[in-house]
Amino acid sequence: MITSLLHPTPYTKIMVVTSHLDAMAEELGDFLTSYEGLIDFSLFPGDHQSLSTFHKIFTIKDYKSPAGGIPRDYAAVIVQDVLHLHESPQKFLQLIYRTLLNASEIIIIQKNGSMGVAEVEALLDQVEFRAINTMTDLIEGHEIIVGKKMHMWGNGL
Repeated sequence: MITSLLHPTPYTKIMVVTSHLDAMAEELGDFLTSYEGLIDFSLFPGDHQSLSTFHKIFTIKDYKSPAGGIPRDYAAVIVQDVLHLHESPQKFLQLIYRTLLNASEIIIIQKNGSMGVAEVEALLDQVEFRAINTMTDLIEGHEIIVGKKMHMWGNGL
């Protein structure tokens, strides 16, 4: 499902930012195993199942705080049901932008109607993400919005 949006290479490292750790994390872990990839998690307040496959876990105390992560460290960041809850979505996305390698992607997964798709797309554009696309048929009941950090575009230095 969500793995169809990833383009891993050996030792790919991704981050999952979520308010509810679920089966998707295991799916990602299984998918990255053959690439010897790593997954870091930023866990915002919510209901999280236990998980054994991870590299690092950042526990985030509230929806005012940024996600964890290291600058220019991730080939992709998946944001699952967090953006619409965050007190400052634009600042949140700006900090996510910094954690991505150049030519990497942010994948936002949200329940249908959580936040207007046009609003999310506009926020991504303001933060300098490019090639923004929305999918409504990949995961039932969810909208997926993908944006790319482009090398030498906007803030992509």
